[in-house]
Amino acid sequence: MSETIVFIYDEPGYMVQTIKHNIEEAGFDVIDINSDLTEIERHQFASDIIVYCLGNVEIGSRRVLKCLNGMCLEYRKTLCMIGESNSLRRAKEACDDGIITVSYKRPLDVRKFISDLKIMVGTRIEYARKKSILLVDDDYDFLQIAYTWFDGVYNVDFVNSAKEAMKYLSEKKPDLILLDHEMPKMNGYEFMSEIRKSWKTSDIPVIFLTGKDDKESVIQILEKKPDGYLLKSTPKDQLLESIDDFFANHILKIQ
Repeated sequence: MSETIVFIYDEPGYMVQTIKHNIEEAGFDVIDINSDLTEIERHQFASDIIVYCLGNVEIGSRRVLKCLNGMCLEYRKTLCMIGESNSLRRAKEACDDGIITVSYKRPLDVRKFISDLKIMVGTRIEYARKKSILLVDDDYDFLQIAYTWFDGVYNVDFVNSAKEAMKYLSEKKPDLILLDHEMPKMNGYEFMSEIRKSWKTSDIPVIFLTGKDDKESVIQILEKKPDGYLLKSTPKDQLLESIDDFFANHILKIQ
């Protein structure tokens, strides 16, 4: 394997050296950069995959994040973040939606990280591909709102009934279906049960996006084993983050 990884870190130390050593042991060439913007820009075309090991997200690392944000937006890089929970949260707040491909909390499971890294090299085209989402909901006002949230980040289509969704799936295959629970004639989990009967649609991930948050409804839906469950009341940024994380993890699972 002769792939190159750009490895950026805020604070040199034993952990950083251990991660770098393991990346090299896995057969990758490593360009390591200690938060130097000039060096980051000089090596911006060296690799499609960037690993950033965060320290505390202060002024220096915010400058790095701003640089990486622009670079990833323009060149569709795969960006992996490693850090403490608070640092990762602040990093996501500082970046545009969808920029961070996958994040790893410390303490790092190095074996899983290296395994994921190998998969990411093999699937970087899939990571960079703009994903498609089908919204299924009988609430037209919510469809309009959700469409404006997702459009631009993803290719988005929407229909207002299970019947229309079935017709859509006869012609197209989205990467993800975001599905309401309460719809007339055929509700959400009845629709999900139907598409899972067909080999043509059984592998399409389904996440429920619904206003139903009572315990009975949640249990009833989760018994059908969807790929996720999100509430319509979820703030926009958290909702987009959940979808971004789903796609990143889903790609790793199917390899």
